[in-house]
Amino acid sequence: MNWEDWSLVVRPVYPWSLPGYGLVAWGVLAALLVAITLWTYAGHPQLSRRRLLLLLSLRLAALTVALLTAIRPALSVQEQPQVPSVLLVGIDVSESMTVRDEANSQSRIEAVRRMLDKTRPLWEQLVREQNVQVYFYAVGSPDFDPSTSLYTPGLAADEKRSDYGSYLHRTYERWQAERFIRGHWLIGDGADNGQRYSAITEAARWARRGVPLTTFTVGEESTRSDSRDIVVTTIQCDPTPAPIKTEVTATATIHAFGFAGTRVVARLFLDDKPAVTDEFLLTQEKENKIRLTFKAPDKPGEVKIRLVVGQEREGQIIPLSGESSGDNNASETYLTVTKDGVRLLLVDRLRWETTLLLDALRSDKRFDVNVVLRQTTELPATPQERQFLDLEANAYDVVLIGNVRGGELRQIDPAFFDKLRERVLRHGLGVMFLGGEHAYYDLPDDLLPVIPAPGQLVEVVDRTTQRPLELYQMVPTEIGLDTMCRLARERSESITLWNMLNGRRSRAKLTGYNRLVRKPTGTIYAWAAPQIEPTQAGSPMPDNRHPLLVGHQIGDANRGRVLAFAAYDTYLWTSLGQPKTRQGLEIHHRFWKQCVLWLAHQEEEEGQAYVRPALRQLKTGQEQTLRVGVKKPGGQDDPEAEFTVKIVPLAPGQKEPTPEQLEQAPPEIILRDAEGARVLHRPRLPGEYYAWLTSPKKDDKGQPLRDAQGRPVLLQAAARYVVLPDVSEEMLRVNADHDFMKRLSQAFGGKALRLEDLPQALRELHQHPLAFTQSKPRYYPDWRRDQSRGFLPLWLVLFTLFLVGEWGLRRLWGLV
Repeated sequence: MNWEDWSLVVRPVYPWSLPGYGLVAWGVLAALLVAITLWTYAGHPQLSRRRLLLLLSLRLAALTVALLTAIRPALSVQEQPQVPSVLLVGIDVSESMTVRDEANSQSRIEAVRRMLDKTRPLWEQLVREQNVQVYFYAVGSPDFDPSTSLYTPGLAADEKRSDYGSYLHRTYERWQAERFIRGHWLIGDGADNGQRYSAITEAARWARRGVPLTTFTVGEESTRSDSRDIVVTTIQCDPTPAPIKTEVTATATIHAFGFAGTRVVARLFLDDKPAVTDEFLLTQEKENKIRLTFKAPDKPGEVKIRLVVGQEREGQIIPLSGESSGDNNASETYLTVTKDGVRLLLVDRLRWETTLLLDALRSDKRFDVNVVLRQTTELPATPQERQFLDLEANAYDVVLIGNVRGGELRQIDPAFFDKLRERVLRHGLGVMFLGGEHAYYDLPDDLLPVIPAPGQLVEVVDRTTQRPLELYQMVPTEIGLDTMCRLARERSESITLWNMLNGRRSRAKLTGYNRLVRKPTGTIYAWAAPQIEPTQAGSPMPDNRHPLLVGHQIGDANRGRVLAFAAYDTYLWTSLGQPKTRQGLEIHHRFWKQCVLWLAHQEEEEGQAYVRPALRQLKTGQEQTLRVGVKKPGGQDDPEAEFTVKIVPLAPGQKEPTPEQLEQAPPEIILRDAEGARVLHRPRLPGEYYAWLTSPKKDDKGQPLRDAQGRPVLLQAAARYVVLPDVSEEMLRVNADHDFMKRLSQAFGGKALRLEDLPQALRELHQHPLAFTQSKPRYYPDWRRDQSRGFLPLWLVLFTLFLVGEWGLRRLWGLV
């Protein structure tokens, strides 16, 4: 503190605070009061000189106290406020920090400890004089936790990884809301080998927060290891989960320590069967990316993905010559293949029904819709139409055949219906036939669940205006409300919506339909009723009415599903509620999506349980997060669902756990947050793990369902993931990476320094306190009532003592 920071100030009260003449008036008043006091006592006959001086001193002292109270003089001292702030310091404690390439053959971690001990007074000065709270963190583990991963001087440098990305990510999550961060310093050798988070990306986040990193590099760049090895660190699939029969790209990260510039062969296995083999050039020692593309299987489930890298010999992939270990040339993960992604073919004429039907299907990303429009038989099929009609090449899940005659399709491909029959009976293809004036002509009778009457339409129209004179309701049956005609989760809600659509005032009804007769194998899901007879949804079809939606299941294991739909203008439903609501449009979309999902055997996807591991491949000791839950029919998580989750380690070669293993496995603790339910698992042993979820299935009233034997019906879900041994890569690449430390700091406005620069950095930090804090004056004494700290009461006591002393002496000496 300098003398310039000291000054004498007055802060007078009103009216003496008036600018210009306030203090002048106070001075005149003070002089007048002193003069009156002197005149009062001067020349008093009963006072000796000594008594007069004593009485004048007491009176003038009291007067001085009163006058000073009016102008409130004080000594002002400018002080720098000590705003609490934070300095974050991360110290690398991985195995590479034990390399002895510092001065006097010190290890890197020993050099760091010595430097921290040497600069201890500077750290303490920051804490003492600027109220800086310093947090020292131990950097290395992928499971870094700011609350527990603290650095202490005696901490051993034995972490298997230098995971700078996880450290920067989790410290950002911890400190992003802190207002006063003086700096973020990272001390290490830069040999980063983290996998989950990119250190560069996380450093950029810190810079955007206004806190660029300052790095202090320790170790020499010339230090080398004699080890040479190929290490497949990670393999990831995109997309994941993947719909059946879609293209999936597997991306692997490969380190080539000592093998930079080497060509290798990579082979990908699906469930231990070779799928893809390709050759790649590993251009750098670290972070080589290779990509292999393959087709997802045509059946849903968990698929084991295994990638092996090396050299090919006699059809086998073996390690390269000179590798220190061949155990890390392969990596495994799991891919969930779902039934999502229905591949669909629609063959129809261009009409309003087709247009609105396509709108409904294309609004759902699960549907891959291919369209063939045949307006006339006179025009030959285009190459694209022939390509779409190739059932074998396209592997459709569902085919919709609308207002076209069977002969039109045979003109394009005479074997079209033979192929269609084969796909239905042998591969479980779903087919739906739609209504129209050209519909149901020349169709294969063995596929249909109905006996059609081609050309016979049930409709009543005005011959002059062609306007319909009669409208028809579509009445779902009981089984229809549980399948294609389910418009809401609760049956009562579905019935309400159908009754609203079929109500007396509703004009959103069908104008006609094709006449169909149900075969004995067919199941009626909906039937037609005249408008004049409003009918409750769920009612059975009377004998004198016609079916609208009939289906049956045929072929191997009854996997082939076929629907016959007699209506041809469901697009009229979309007018319900217009223009105020979209209720009719939602009913229309829901119905057609339900039909397609049922045909594709995906109707059970809704309301199912799920287990989704965050990581399909992780290291021992690393934390796994599994998202678990049960879906509502609308696709949202059911917050009231009850479920149990168990995790079982599998033996080598074991596909699924035995019932005894599942019985003996303890249930996991289920945590809930804003995103839903989750389970945390930290495996300690390598191998494959099986996560299994069970949840009681409930009816529309929320009551658990039971089978014929009285046992509860359970929803089940499972997922597998691979846990790899945490083999240290630290000592394969031991040279310090100064360039990497520069990219972390200088690229984002920070500083890249050496360890020996730490003392100077601390001095500079001390010399530059928080830029937005200004010095504030402190007053001695402080006349403010809330800051006086007892001064004002003592001042009043002093004034009272002077007055009482003078009055007492005057009375004693007989002056009053």
